[in-house]
Amino acid sequence: MKIFLAMLAPLLWGTTYAVVASEFVGWSPFALAVWRALPAGIILLLLKPTLPKASELPALLLIGFLNIALFFGLLFAAAMQLPSTLVGVGMVALPVIGLAIMGIFHQVKPSLIQLLSALILIACATYLFFSSTVPVNVSAVVLLIGAMTALIGGSVVAKHVMKKIHWWKLLTWKLIFGGLLLIPMAYWEMVWSGRSFVAAIPVGSEQWAAMFWLTIGLTSLAYGAYIYTIPMISTNELSFFGTFNPILAMVLGATIMGDSFSQVQISVMALMVLSNLMAQFFEYKKKLPTEQTIIDY
Repeated sequence: MKIFLAMLAPLLWGTTYAVVASEFVGWSPFALAVWRALPAGIILLLLKPTLPKASELPALLLIGFLNIALFFGLLFAAAMQLPSTLVGVGMVALPVIGLAIMGIFHQVKPSLIQLLSALILIACATYLFFSSTVPVNVSAVVLLIGAMTALIGGSVVAKHVMKKIHWWKLLTWKLIFGGLLLIPMAYWEMVWSGRSFVAAIPVGSEQWAAMFWLTIGLTSLAYGAYIYTIPMISTNELSFFGTFNPILAMVLGATIMGDSFSQVQISVMALMVLSNLMAQFFEYKKKLPTEQTIIDY
């Protein structure tokens, strides 16, 4: 059961980019992020009421800001400007951000295999972005990198906080606080940024169904399953299952979403996935400490 739950979240998350790109065109990314985070947190609070202690508020606010407000907002902003396949490509390269953060803030030096894998991921991702038939906006790539950085940073903080705060309380309140922090960000984007967006209310049954999936399926359910399994399986297993997210995103983008790619580009995507998995496999065989292999999705 724990393996199924660990696989469930990344598989569900892999549908995020296709749903956003197909159903929420013209939306404010930060307004859409409010819809994803705040109702999901309130639902979890109603299912199991918990209240944070005053001493827990700074950590919960920080995690909510990094893992929810910044990550959701920047990810949606990138997903609305990039083909969903390329968002998946960027997420495959997430371990590169993880290694950089661990090296800078924890002075953890990457192994040779990690370094080689990182170089391959960077080279492949660069090629795919530059060879895309759809024009790629540099700002969208920056937004995606920012989203991944916020995710990794918040995940590192959350791993320490989970030693003192129950996972349900952590999940509930990081979603609620993250959603609340997103409201002024969404207001500024819609009112003062000078850009035009559609009203931040779903229209029609199809869009409401997509919003339900985004809020319940991809947030309340997926995040609950993910955080519940963190203490039960190793970081290496989490990293392995985490690759299902970008892999499914790439598959959906190249099939359902109709993103067009050549055989060479598809081969490069496969090389990225293989490089990521091989690096994780060798690190697992070496049995490195958990702190040296933190890669959270």
